[in-house]
Amino acid sequence: MAPGNAAEDADLDLPAYCTASVLVLGCGNPFMGDDGFGPAVAELLLQQGAGCREQGAGDNDPARTRHPAPGTQHPESSLCVINAGTGSRGMIFNLVTGPARPKSIIIVDALAAKKRPGELFWVDIESLSLEKAEDFSLHMTPASNMLYQLRELGVEIRILACEPKNLPEMMTDGLTPEVAAAVGPAAGMVLAKAHELLGSGTG
Repeated sequence: MAPGNAAEDADLDLPAYCTASVLVLGCGNPFMGDDGFGPAVAELLLQQGAGCREQGAGDNDPARTRHPAPGTQHPESSLCVINAGTGSRGMIFNLVTGPARPKSIIIVDALAAKKRPGELFWVDIESLSLEKAEDFSLHMTPASNMLYQLRELGVEIRILACEPKNLPEMMTDGLTPEVAAAVGPAAGMVLAKAHELLGSGTG
């Protein structure tokens, strides 16, 4: 199987995050203030019908079925949206080591970059701060390094970040108003980018 391609064998029993053409991962800890931004965006996309999850799926495989994008008939043109929470590292590891992987991955996360709270911006892997590389909401250095490995395997990596206002040291759920207001626009940006990637047929 060519690196970066969706599974060619329809009988492969692989989770949807491996076989979709475009994978959206909402990353972060919803119990750490604005770090819950990524999961909030993923949940909104799921509520809007942009991809779906199989109910009762295991913690390590939160999506197991192929989800064609609207208007398509083939899993090769599929979109999978996952609220990955803090479980991104395991998924990234599976994609690096497994037999199939998406053509493109869009990661949504909170990232402190000294911008205005709630500001949305696209960021390159090379621009990830050491702090973010260490905690992996782009969570933990191994996961950050694995993003580079995925790119070397032919997977296009896109990261949509939101400047947080509050990343507390103690567990505190709920987004600040500035970041909460960015959830809807971020969902729109992610969906537009996903459709662009699906339409282009390339990452």
